[in-house]
Amino acid sequence: MISVGHLLTCPNNQHLLDALTKTSSFLNVTVIYYWTFTTHLIYIVLCRHVTFLRGRGGIYALGVVVMNFLGDHQTSAHFLHMFHEVAREKALPVGPEEGGFGMSYDLLCGRAGFLWAALFINNYVGESAVTNDVLMPVVEAILAGGRAGACVNQSCPLMYRWHGTIYWGAPHGLAGILHVLLHFPLCEEDAEDVKSTLRYMMSNRFPNSGNYPSSEGNPRDTLVQWSHGATSMAITLCKASQVFPNEREFRDGAIEAGEVVWKSGLVKKMGLADGVAGNAYAFLSLYRLTGDEIYVERAKAFASYLYHHNRNELASTTDNGYSLFYGIAGIACLFWDVLSPHASKFPGYEL
Repeated sequence: MISVGHLLTCPNNQHLLDALTKTSSFLNVTVIYYWTFTTHLIYIVLCRHVTFLRGRGGIYALGVVVMNFLGDHQTSAHFLHMFHEVAREKALPVGPEEGGFGMSYDLLCGRAGFLWAALFINNYVGESAVTNDVLMPVVEAILAGGRAGACVNQSCPLMYRWHGTIYWGAPHGLAGILHVLLHFPLCEEDAEDVKSTLRYMMSNRFPNSGNYPSSEGNPRDTLVQWSHGATSMAITLCKASQVFPNEREFRDGAIEAGEVVWKSGLVKKMGLADGVAGNAYAFLSLYRLTGDEIYVERAKAFASYLYHHNRNELASTTDNGYSLFYGIAGIACLFWDVLSPHASKFPGYEL
């Protein structure tokens, strides 16, 4: 699957854009790549998905930002127009009461992933690029879908299924969806539902380890990674603490999730999605939240582990050895970000 995850290989987008300006030949390749690839292949490969990480929304969003930075405002506007065409997808704002049209709500393949692509554009081009009158109906549809999904469990206001399973992690589950919702202006009722869902998750951690289940009711306490377990919850709770600074429990919960990652985060795999590199980003988020240098040292320790263990095998450990989320590109992002922890962002997840 061709996706923005294969393109976005720098630790934060400013670094990417700075790198683009240094080599004129690379700029030419970038322009040619975007014009030819997107116009000839994007509808064949990506037409099913609208998200940042796995769909045409991400390719268009990156095109908007890169071309704007390069000063090619005409081409940037062209990509923004194509993004707005994606925003007209009928299923995006349709709630469960209208049938939902079968579009999921998750970050990787669903509506939250579309919203993240819009946030990415607005973060670098300006909030007028994709306005709230386009985005808030999608936010409202996600909230309505979560309330409908929670009918099986009255103690949690929002729940979402991916292929029949209520996941808790970032790609397909609650952590990722809530993380995106926290970027939008929510009314008091909506904000309370988001906060109560986070509280429900925090209160249903594994009692011995403090780790989070991979899915609702799953008794296996085995995964500590961005995709499943404490890592994505640490990052999402950091965001919740910034949005709700008077709610101390979210800050405490983020710190506690970070302790789980420190104790159990040196896992077998290496990448962002399910490995050590992704786990290290929990510490960088905690550093930006707390200012405590211990989290920078922990991130550096995980990065050092990646460098010294199997560094000659990193690119051959998976079928996607050079990809952003499963390969060496994500590790390169981490190496760069530990040099500037105050500006660090988990690629494709934090803004």
